[in-house]
Amino acid sequence: MRIALTGASGFLGGALARAFRNEGHAVVALVRSSSRIDELKKLEVEIITDEMTNENAFFKLLDNADLAVHAAALTEEFGPWHEFYRTNVLSTKYFFEAALEHKTPRLVYVSSVAIYGNGRHHRGTDEEAPYETHVIDNYTRSKIMADKLAFEYHQKDNLPVTVIRPGYIWGVGDRAIMPRLIDGIKQKRVALIEGGENLMNLSHVDNVVQGIRLAAESDKAVGQAYNITDGSRVTIRRFLEDLISILGIEYRLLSLPYVPAYSFAYMCELYARLRRYKVRPLLTRYTVRMAKYDQAFDISKAMFQIGYKPRVRYGDGLAAMADYIRALYRNS
Repeated sequence: MRIALTGASGFLGGALARAFRNEGHAVVALVRSSSRIDELKKLEVEIITDEMTNENAFFKLLDNADLAVHAAALTEEFGPWHEFYRTNVLSTKYFFEAALEHKTPRLVYVSSVAIYGNGRHHRGTDEEAPYETHVIDNYTRSKIMADKLAFEYHQKDNLPVTVIRPGYIWGVGDRAIMPRLIDGIKQKRVALIEGGENLMNLSHVDNVVQGIRLAAESDKAVGQAYNITDGSRVTIRRFLEDLISILGIEYRLLSLPYVPAYSFAYMCELYARLRRYKVRPLLTRYTVRMAKYDQAFDISKAMFQIGYKPRVRYGDGLAAMADYIRALYRNS
């Protein structure tokens, strides 16, 4: 098969490129000129260098593709709306328009469980839950808009798309969250919110790759959305304590009350906006919410409909990351 990918220079997209190439499929990837592509070259991936905001780039990418996976996204928890709109919404529209033009047989769009919101507990939230209506961050807002686009194109134009909704994608090579987290530990800036006993939405990268591949192969998956997480019940306290144990350092995790932490995060965001986003907030409301509320999502639909079963368990995944975590600490 000829498989078209966006986000192939990133964490998830790179893992998808390796998996598809290892199976002998031809892979073509759309990457920015500033992207690191050494690994893709080694994999003999065909490269199209262009911006995600260029509609013509998507028409080139999907030409003669048997399967197209849109995994590229801006995953920052804070930033100006126009950047999130261009990267997460407009590029998704271009992806679907190109698919219509080329009549691409199968499509997978990588969304996020963020679309359900993080201002409340999720204790078994499934795919029938509504989109969050009280949105406080631009990442969530953009992912909701793009998620809606997928179903609009399926319903109006019969586009054969499946939506995958992972949580925090973790594993060796995570360049989005783990480096900042380890640096925060090193700088002694990491704390818990109200004890840190809330459940995390962990989605190991290998499990997400498996979910995407299963969805792409299943006719039942067309027009469907699937939560793809590890199905684990790991609290933030345990996760941080495990990281600290791997690092072999002394670190006492403090616990902060929610309301003062949320208020402080709001002030940090306000300051960053006044500085025209030239500084990163020390703390964001998105992070505070994620650190307070349970983020446990029902994955039974994916298990029963497409045969998804998380292969990488928490303990094994963390053990495999040990050297990577220590290297991040040394180099931060």
